[in-house]
Amino acid sequence: MLVDTHFHLDLMDNMQCLIKEFNKSDVGIIAVGTTPLAYERERQFTKHVENIKVGLGLHPQLMRERSQEISQFLDEMSNARYVGEIGLDFNRNFVESKLQQLSCFRKIANACSTEGKKVLSIHSVKSARCLIEILEEERTFQTCQCIFHWFSGTASERKLAIEKGAYFSINSKMLKTKSGQDTIRSIPKDRILLETDAPFTMKFNSVAGLKNELENIAKSISDIRKEDLILQIEENSEKIIY
Repeated sequence: MLVDTHFHLDLMDNMQCLIKEFNKSDVGIIAVGTTPLAYERERQFTKHVENIKVGLGLHPQLMRERSQEISQFLDEMSNARYVGEIGLDFNRNFVESKLQQLSCFRKIANACSTEGKKVLSIHSVKSARCLIEILEEERTFQTCQCIFHWFSGTASERKLAIEKGAYFSINSKMLKTKSGQDTIRSIPKDRILLETDAPFTMKFNSVAGLKNELENIAKSISDIRKEDLILQIEENSEKIIY
């Protein structure tokens, strides 16, 4: 099974229709969230759909307005195996909330490490080294599976994340950039995962359309690596979702 490990189901206009389609499909998703407020509601919508895993999220770009939601986020942690979207974003549009981001992310990393066996989908724009250091200090790498979503850090930051055991989720935008292609070539083949980041990169009218996109990404990764990795990526995906 191919799995989209970073899919914003709650932001899709046709969410309810997609949920019904997922129930009959051989495609999986991690439905990442941006705030904890809708987490339990989305879990209830999808509770009978085995191949949808709902993530508990608190997006770093929203931290200026929503950092107070960290309390609710931590209260929900015991119910959540999947955690995301979380992370840090030090781009110029969001760096003013850097201290709030750092405080919340450290709390999340610590809680995930303490509970263990979480799957994290992590945003790391212009912040990868700082983020890796926090995950290492809180021992999150040791107890959880950490997925770097749409990684755009430097080669040295990527090398450090690889050394710590991180996974990387690849989307279609990464296939077209030098940085993205370097990441695809560099990471161990047993750490490659797929994502679309829908609806930000594209929208889907059907699960069949999503499956086609995931297959195309996996094929393109194979072409870039010059080896057939479809079965390997399926195996990696199933380890994450089950």
